[in-house]
Amino acid sequence: MSPDSFGEYVAYSRQHFEEGLIRAGFSEVEAGWQGPVPHSAGTTRVVIALPPRFPFRPPRVAPVDHDAVPWSWHREPDGTLCLVAEDDHDGLWWTEAPAFLEHITAWFEHADNGWTDDRPDLDLDRYFQPSADRRLYLYDDLGQYLNRFVRFSPSRNGTMRIRHGTRPRKALQHSKDRFGYVAGLGDVDVPPRTWADISARIESNADLERRIREHSVAVVVLIYRRGAHESAIVLEVAPTKDGGTAVTRLRSGADTEAARSARAGLLAPELRGSRVAVVGVGALGSFIADMLVRSGVRRLTLIDHDVVKPGNVVRHLVGPDAAGLPKVEAVKQHLVGHNETMSSDIDIIDQALTSGDDAVDLLRKHDLVVNATADFATTALLHLSARSLGTRVLSAALQNDGRTYRIDVLPPLDDAATLPPSTTKADSKAPQLYEAGCGSPISPTPPHAVIEAAAATVRHAIGLLVDRPLHPAGETRHLQSPSEMSHQ
Repeated sequence: MSPDSFGEYVAYSRQHFEEGLIRAGFSEVEAGWQGPVPHSAGTTRVVIALPPRFPFRPPRVAPVDHDAVPWSWHREPDGTLCLVAEDDHDGLWWTEAPAFLEHITAWFEHADNGWTDDRPDLDLDRYFQPSADRRLYLYDDLGQYLNRFVRFSPSRNGTMRIRHGTRPRKALQHSKDRFGYVAGLGDVDVPPRTWADISARIESNADLERRIREHSVAVVVLIYRRGAHESAIVLEVAPTKDGGTAVTRLRSGADTEAARSARAGLLAPELRGSRVAVVGVGALGSFIADMLVRSGVRRLTLIDHDVVKPGNVVRHLVGPDAAGLPKVEAVKQHLVGHNETMSSDIDIIDQALTSGDDAVDLLRKHDLVVNATADFATTALLHLSARSLGTRVLSAALQNDGRTYRIDVLPPLDDAATLPPSTTKADSKAPQLYEAGCGSPISPTPPHAVIEAAAATVRHAIGLLVDRPLHPAGETRHLQSPSEMSHQ
């Protein structure tokens, strides 16, 4: 879209919307467009203002009489109506005045009915202005601190971490701790917006008020609930000259296992008891292990006999600082350091899998074995061992210089289900590179192909672990590359 056509589109959208408001009985005033919105409990006059970024941002709507409309979670701090959630920014539907006015009417209808079946968004933060302190305040289980004084101490990366404690009578001159209090608001139907709102809800505490006035408490943590959901907000408080208390919002976040695992996926609870072995933790296997842990698997066994070399790390999970470590040790350190994983839950075997007895033992001790060695002998050994035990192994490999990945369930869950045979063909136009110690050219497989293959492998692994396999035999896929596009 050229600048001229862009400007024409914006101007047309604004004019089209305003003409729709005029037809609905609105008239232009200094603050925007004022007019009536009928609903079941009566008619409310509102002012509709078009923001500078209209039509790419929705109009703002405020009641002419702010106090005539009850405060709720569906009003912004400035009194405007909260009409369009962030997950409803689809298609710029609000550019049509009739549709937007219907949306306002629906808002009033819900307000008239007391917001039944309301979505319990935990967004109390938006009712307070941000503090000038941009550090991140982290808290663990707040139940242990409820109705108690606490301190926040500096930690790495500009964070402040909560712990028990009160400000000493003679504060250390160079102490960078900040002292606070943790209170409970209970169920919050109407969001508080001032310290008066807050103090009216929490348990009366004259000592807290005194400490705020004396500057010995500067942080207040509030625990609140909406329905079955609980959250918290961390506020900065300071006395004002007129005897009041100024309140601003600090950046904060929960540092709990529940918070760290909430984005792991719906199947994470089912995967916590699973034990998985990953044979081969090179490029592909290292990312498979990482994604399994991030998805909820907590107990792993890593098997590999190689060490990390500087040339490995461009496609590997670990970085240059791991060069020289056994790959199993390097991957274990990464998983423990970056995930909710205990060191004792990850076993490592710094040698190749070569014997049938070891393969059988591995299969018996694990719910699933993932083979990422791309080694025919290891794959055959695991396949035959799984067949003899009546179980299965998942084997994954990248082929054709990273243009194909193949994932096999061995043996297949259904003997009639088979994948097409592999066809391997190197790219004749790709330059071949060799390095000392290698008996074949360095694979030009790009990092994005490794990660895509690892993600597909983990999807199949999870399907097998929860007894909902994606396919009885696995999957093979050709990944078209930009170089292939240029050759077409």
